[in-house]
Amino acid sequence: MTVISTSISPQEAKKIAELRQLVKDDLSEYYDTDFNLLRWLQGHPGSVEEIARKLRKHLKMRRSYWDLDSSSQRPRNHAIHNHWKYGFTGMSLVLENTIVNVEQAGETDYWGMIQTYSLHEVMKARIHDLEEILAKCMAVEAKTGKQASVLFVMDLTNLKYDKRLYNLLTGALKSLTEFMALHYVELIQHFVLVNVPTCIYALWQVAKPLLPEKTRQKVCFLSSSNWKHDILAMGDPSAFPTKWNDSQIDVFTAKIDPPLRYPEQHYYANENRQIPEGAEKISVAPGKTVTITKELEEGDKLSWFISGNADMGLGIFLTEHKEDTDVECMDVAYPCFEWMPGPTVVPLAETITAKRSGFYKIWISNYRAWWHTLVVTAKITVE
Repeated sequence: MTVISTSISPQEAKKIAELRQLVKDDLSEYYDTDFNLLRWLQGHPGSVEEIARKLRKHLKMRRSYWDLDSSSQRPRNHAIHNHWKYGFTGMSLVLENTIVNVEQAGETDYWGMIQTYSLHEVMKARIHDLEEILAKCMAVEAKTGKQASVLFVMDLTNLKYDKRLYNLLTGALKSLTEFMALHYVELIQHFVLVNVPTCIYALWQVAKPLLPEKTRQKVCFLSSSNWKHDILAMGDPSAFPTKWNDSQIDVFTAKIDPPLRYPEQHYYANENRQIPEGAEKISVAPGKTVTITKELEEGDKLSWFISGNADMGLGIFLTEHKEDTDVECMDVAYPCFEWMPGPTVVPLAETITAKRSGFYKIWISNYRAWWHTLVVTAKITVE
């Protein structure tokens, strides 16, 4: 446990102690800092008990197959990282204890990404960067004794307004945003949009209801004509990319690699892949879930291929008791996405090795549907 309380009030310290006690069985030594727990208290209303329930979901996910505590120590080498560039540029030096991350949102090929990789793979790649930023915040907090946060700058240069963008905002990017908002509470304190095209204001009316309320409150649009000067009120020129320099202003010094586009021939739909032999159809009624149970011994391999004809949720949980039905009381074997848009573009397909013996519960959800029966094509095997 790391306790640094320089800027934490006595009232906050009391609540932190209560929260720590409630989640102690799931709290790792790495994640156990006052400021990590404080973020959850700041990010959620309600009782400490209710906040503990939400935090426990995250802590269990950290211990899942993705092993988040060691994520920032692993190399950044997922194939997606060539296309979705790391945006950390340094410290703000203007806003106290603030780390700057510049997202090249207008030039990143999100459409090609979701046509090429499953949402599991996309989030697996993205979470590496989130964990690295979290680690940097924790390092600043350990050094200064004050809470750190992130200035998240979305550069909309070359953003194209078309149906694809609308589908991204209401589909895949919404799912990824929900997942990040659920697990990375109060890490980002400022969302700043720069080089904003006129179409973004219409898109904002679409996207705004899809974002958590606290996230919406943090979004700031800088002037389309003077944003390069306005941004300097939030950060030193050394924290912003050289690509912003022009004949009028030439002060920015941070280096960011340009993102690469995805070749259309590598889109999943263009590779003529076949549904695996032996796959079955599973129907999930509206508002319901289905759980498939597989017993594994430590070292066994669990493989799945799952594709849905509509929106769906998917998670894999672990319990010692076959009859258990409450997934919130189980350990998380593989991170749970409570909602993903459908029909599935790229099937969810992976193989993991069981770290522990037990009953692995593959949870498939149609919980958000009112009328539509979800039909899932699935093949799940144990070796």
